[in-house]
Formats: sequence, C-alpha cells, structure tokens
Amino acid sequence: MRAILLIDDHAMFREGLVLALTQATPDFIVHAVSNGREAVAALDAHADISVVMMDYYLPDLGGRTLLRRLRQARPGIRILVLSASEDPDDVHAALSAGAQGFIHKSASSKTLLDALHGVVEGKQIVPDTYAAMHPNGRRLAQSNDAALLSALTSRQIEVLRLVCDGLRNSEISARLGTTEKTVKAHMTAILAGLGVINRTQAVLIARRGGLFGKPN
Repeated sequence: MRAILLIDDHAMFREGLVLALTQATPDFIVHAVSNGREAVAALDAHADISVVMMDYYLPDLGGRTLLRRLRQARPGIRILVLSASEDPDDVHAALSAGAQGFIHKSASSKTLLDALHGVVEGKQIVPDTYAAMHPNGRRLAQSNDAALLSALTSRQIEVLRLVCDGLRNSEISARLGTTEKTVKAHMTAILAGLGVINRTQAVLIARRGGLFGKPN
C-alpha cells in the first residue's frame, strides 16, 4: 500500500479527487487536508506518506513555502502540484522549490493518474506548453538544483563543499574548528533542505547545481 497526501482547500474538488483516486488505485491510501498547516501535521502523523498532490495556492501557505516545508519534513517525498494556474512562472517556481510535477486542474482523470504514476516513478511531469518553452530538460534540472542550494546558509554551503571533497564529519569539524556534533546538525539541515536522504545525493545536487562553478 502507498499513502498519498492530498492538499486542496476546495472541498468539492478534494472530495471528488479522493473518490477518483480510491476507485482507480485501490492500493493507495489517501489522506486529504485543506491547508498547509494540516498538511505538515499529517506528515508528522503518518510516516507512510510518500507522495503529495497539492494545490499551489492555499489560504495559509504559499506554494513555494509549503513545498520547502514538505521536503524538509519528509526528504525524498514526491510532490505533484495541481493548479488552476497556467502561468509558466508558477510551473517554474514549483519545480524550483522541489515539485516533481505540475498539472492543470482541468486535466482528465486519466491524465491526472498518469501524472501521479509518473511522479511516483521519478519522472518530471510538466504541461506541454511549458515543456515547449523549456526543451532542455538538463538545463531546467540544473536550475532547480541551484535554487535548492540557494536556500542553504553560507555555513551549510561550506560544509557541503567539504563533503564534496570527500571529507568525513570528524575531518570537517577539524577543518572548521567546530564540534563533530555541530557538523552532524549541519548535515541534517543540508539533507532536509535539498530533499535527499544521503551525502551521495547531496553531492550530486551540489555538482549539478553549479556549486563548483558553471555546470557543463
């Protein structure tokens, strides 16, 4: 069984989508909430949630803010944004903040389910019009990674650079003149901020995002 968190403040749309999901994908458990505050609480309460479907415009938290909080609360979580917006800037902002997909609310049930399965499988799902404007997927991925890195503090970036050089926590603490416990705390914050689960993935984002200069 896979648990999904659905976030939407429109009750009729939310209830209809819950019904469609449970009928089409009986192996999914759907937890539905109406705002960002409830969404963060739901992640704390349900450790099995691995996928999120969320409206981009909610009454209490902006889309980018909520995306970052969700990824910090559950690194590695897959997020599909559902929105009535067709603004390419919203699509780009959502992807930059950590969403794996963005789909319009007017999409058919089949298109929506295909997008959900695509996100679960690790694919990036974007509207056709947006894909046409950004044909270079690698460049877009680099932009997303750079945006994640920009949210780290200068000290976290310093620690991440040393991780990329292959240093262990004890070596980093000696290099920076701090305790190993402090380095571990920085690493926890770095992994959460980047939405990854280990140092190898963090290094990959650092290199793709141009931490060592302009990406190739």
